[in-house]
Amino acid sequence: MDKLAQGLGLGSADMSTISGLPYRIADFEPMTYLVRQGDVAIHCGLVVSGFLCSSKIGGDGSRQIVSFHVNGDLFGFQSIFLDESDHHIQVLSHASIFLIPKQAVLDAFEGNYAFRQALLRNMLKDLSISKEWLFSMGRRSALARVAHLICELAVRQDVAGLGNGLDYDWPLTQEQFGDATGLTAVHVNRMIKALRDEGVILSSKNKIKISDWPRLAKIADFTRGYLHMSGDVKIL
Repeated sequence: MDKLAQGLGLGSADMSTISGLPYRIADFEPMTYLVRQGDVAIHCGLVVSGFLCSSKIGGDGSRQIVSFHVNGDLFGFQSIFLDESDHHIQVLSHASIFLIPKQAVLDAFEGNYAFRQALLRNMLKDLSISKEWLFSMGRRSALARVAHLICELAVRQDVAGLGNGLDYDWPLTQEQFGDATGLTAVHVNRMIKALRDEGVILSSKNKIKISDWPRLAKIADFTRGYLHMSGDVKIL
């Protein structure tokens, strides 16, 4: 459970609470739903490997991706405090996940101050990211939105120990990319081409290479403060 303790920012003194939590490790195929909008949450988890997304589905079937989850990210914790989940959680690539029963987390939340504070801090970090996404959707241009998401996922992969400062995993289809940025797949394709023409990225299947980080960050209006993440970021 070291990954969970690290994800929550807990020290060794609080490891006993974490190590006592029941859990199971499960592997999932792409496109599997872990939670569906309207479900009563029975567990939450931590991503060991793979990409996940949270999304909302409208009455007309349209989808808005509201967050991504990469290695070391916690997910679904807020849902265990609600009567039902207000969003879907779906696997986008082959994933390995720690699943922790709802009641075990609630008991730890009630009984351990450090765990409670760490969980609340993690939820506030997620809220900060959601605010940045909301600003992007409302105020950034289509090109800036696409560039900003590339920047964010590159930094988050670096912090998770996955990046090398150049090449990054990108398991998103253009449709999924559009669902996260409020654009059509065709519009996303145009923006990716524009960034390639600017010489700031190179893209191939399931990979993006950032060839000019300063220019990409300027196009995106990207600064990493809203992520509230500490760790080595090779690209900066």
